[in-house]
Amino acid sequence: MKSVEFIIVGNGLAGTLLAFEMFQNNIDFRIVSSPEKGRATEVAAGLFNPLVFKRLTKSWLADELLPVMKNKYRELENFLGTNFYFEKDILKPLSEQEKQVWLERKATTVFSGYIHSVEDLSPVNYLAEAAGYGRVTGSGNVNLKKFLETSDTFFRRNELMIETNFDFHPIDPLSDDFEIKGVKSSHIVFCEGAHVVRNLFFRFLKMVPAKGEILLVHAPNLSENYILNKAVFVLPIGGQKFKIGSTYEWNDLTEIPTTEGKNSIVERLGKLISTDYSIEGHLAGIRPTVADRRPVLGIHPHFNHLSVFNGLGTKGVMLAPFFAREMLKMLTNRNHTIMNEVDIARFL
Repeated sequence: MKSVEFIIVGNGLAGTLLAFEMFQNNIDFRIVSSPEKGRATEVAAGLFNPLVFKRLTKSWLADELLPVMKNKYRELENFLGTNFYFEKDILKPLSEQEKQVWLERKATTVFSGYIHSVEDLSPVNYLAEAAGYGRVTGSGNVNLKKFLETSDTFFRRNELMIETNFDFHPIDPLSDDFEIKGVKSSHIVFCEGAHVVRNLFFRFLKMVPAKGEILLVHAPNLSENYILNKAVFVLPIGGQKFKIGSTYEWNDLTEIPTTEGKNSIVERLGKLISTDYSIEGHLAGIRPTVADRRPVLGIHPHFNHLSVFNGLGTKGVMLAPFFAREMLKMLTNRNHTIMNEVDIARFL
């Protein structure tokens, strides 16, 4: 029987980045992929944006997260031999009131590095008329489906992946050793995304999973130079194809796309662009969001061989590289202190 230091349950964004942190630090691990569990990460647009548009504030920890994010994804692109990290400015139509706020923010050093410009005329055709157009830099997206599939291939090739439908019931949380398909470990890290709501050991987490739907469209006349955003995002993915989204639904937590979701996106898209397009796909996934919109990191308060890394939510692309590194520090040094905002202790 093979013995490793850690078993990581879940191969979405959180589990995959934690696995790479362990691999690059020569820590013996296995990552568990459960075929019956969907990965919301594969459906997600993978956007990163240093600003919160609602009140035009900086995204939480943006200054700290963005450099780590960029370095990690670039590093993994080189390591895996493929491209999945793309920087692209966001263009947002503004009302007259919003335009004035954007101009004020841009004049400050706090925002000047993220607000590229506030323009009177739209730099792209077919975009809704507005009093102005705010352009955000330091934004873009990660092709999460490509990243995860390439990562899975790497872990399989190096015999670091266990493919099985994980079952909690045989696990004795008081045991010093756990066994999964012939692999034994003294510690399990749960990185299951929204599936954590069914985790027997972490029911006390205040998870509020949210269903999100997106459309895949072909718009031959629409510019691919920017990510567009106003009540809906329009993300270029190449070949005049775009991801359009999204929706938030807290009652229907199935991964089945709905007519209501589609109609909602189409209605909002119609107010943003005025060019023909055809719908080529419609996808749905469940976001692992937390009541306070912060990640969840920590070791179980009673079972110190069990831990969790979850709750990345809509900002997962930005959050995951920084907090995967923090999670590994905590797992390998029990004296390492993590910030209170993400500590599992806030739910106890």
